[in-house]
Amino acid sequence: MMQPDIAKSLLEYRYERLEAAKQNAFAHGYDGAMYPWESAGDGSEDTPVWALTGPFEHHITGCVAWAFWKYYEVSQDQEWLENRGWPVLKETADYWTSRVERNGLGKYDIINVVAADEWAENVDNNAFTNAVAILNLQNATKAAMVLGKKADPDWNHVAENIPILKMEDGVTAEHATYKGEVIKQADVNLLAHPLYMITDQEQVKKDLKYYEPRMSPTGPAMGFAILATLYNQLGDTDKAGEMFDYSYKRNEVPPFGVISETAGGTNPYFATGAGGMLQAVLTGFGGLQFGDQGIIQKPSKLPKSWDKMTISGVGVERKTYTVE
Repeated sequence: MMQPDIAKSLLEYRYERLEAAKQNAFAHGYDGAMYPWESAGDGSEDTPVWALTGPFEHHITGCVAWAFWKYYEVSQDQEWLENRGWPVLKETADYWTSRVERNGLGKYDIINVVAADEWAENVDNNAFTNAVAILNLQNATKAAMVLGKKADPDWNHVAENIPILKMEDGVTAEHATYKGEVIKQADVNLLAHPLYMITDQEQVKKDLKYYEPRMSPTGPAMGFAILATLYNQLGDTDKAGEMFDYSYKRNEVPPFGVISETAGGTNPYFATGAGGMLQAVLTGFGGLQFGDQGIIQKPSKLPKSWDKMTISGVGVERKTYTVE
């Protein structure tokens, strides 16, 4: 939103390591491109061998593809989409068509992953993983349409059959065997923001009310920033302000207030926590969202103690937005 040139350079990093991601997919028995959880300079997997995130946190591939499509939505740069976005979107979509287990209509399962909630290891049909896979497949199809290319019909077919599970009470299930455990990070709630796959306000509220009390108070900061954004989008500005404070103040490390990964931690600088806090400002209280029309502003409100907010230099057009 604020630094499109830096965003473009981050995507260039991923594009330049596409061949390494294709080799990684091949080594795991899949088609297309599978990006590493922690990327070395040459694009190979650099996660320590004791961590399951490297071999199993597969949603990273969908997240990379999601970022490429979002950059196109904001920039509308078709030349960039042709030369940079399309190769990544195509190969990552091919990865998911080979990654799913085809167990019948509506049951193209993605099994044995580490969820976005990293305490959920080796689980099946994780909500966030399945959601970014669906969006990856759909966005690759959209990119083909924009560029006048032939989309693989299997992309949409697979996307239509990847399940997003629900529990008996209608709450979106974090994964197939989730039973209400304490969670490390937001997972299901990410489907409402920033993915906007769940848009029904009652469903957003139901998922938010269920998972908020299950968020670990010692977990990483960024989860509470997502909750702050969602509460604000639901119109509960007081609760949003409470969650916003919770998203970073517990993690400040003296003397400069840099943000550690966990509350009371001492390992600054945790960029994801800082990014979450900024998202709560820009997309929560600021009302800014990415969409087919680029960056737009939805109606929003500020906490009672705030008078006015001005956000300057947004997007490629460097626009200014205000909220009072």
